[in-house]
Amino acid sequence: MNKLFVVFVLVLACSACAKTNSDTEAYLAQIGKDSVTIRNFLVANNIPIKKVSDTIGVYYQIIDSGTVASSYTSSTLITVGYTAKIIPKPEIISKTDTIHPSYTLGNVIRGWRVGIPLINKYGRIRLFVPSRYAYGPVSQTSNLMIPGGSCLDFDIRLYNVTN
Repeated sequence: MNKLFVVFVLVLACSACAKTNSDTEAYLAQIGKDSVTIRNFLVANNIPIKKVSDTIGVYYQIIDSGTVASSYTSSTLITVGYTAKIIPKPEIISKTDTIHPSYTLGNVIRGWRVGIPLINKYGRIRLFVPSRYAYGPVSQTSNLMIPGGSCLDFDIRLYNVTN
């Protein structure tokens, strides 16, 4: 009985290792795919950009740096207007009009958490976010129709910053 249990544990351990390697390989492949998708989109549309860092993969274009100096923490409340598109598609998938929603910075997607602090109140930024800094492999179908693994293009105007 003990030998059977040991064999069972070894089989489970080996299958877990294979899954972990497979997950890591899929994650790294998605990073490469996202990078190519975003760079090709930027070049094809002649968009001058900067990159947050070499390891993050979030690209940005500051359109207006803003007029009121702002500081940010994860509990900072931001009020924004934005449009969102799936790269490379031209269709808007989400947009604010006259109503400008407020979010706690720590509760938004990671691409916004690293990009929005690059501008001040009344600023405007365009963020090109790889899937791992947006919604990852999970499709967003409840209120948005975003397939898993999508890179996103956000044009964000920052109306208010409250600490």
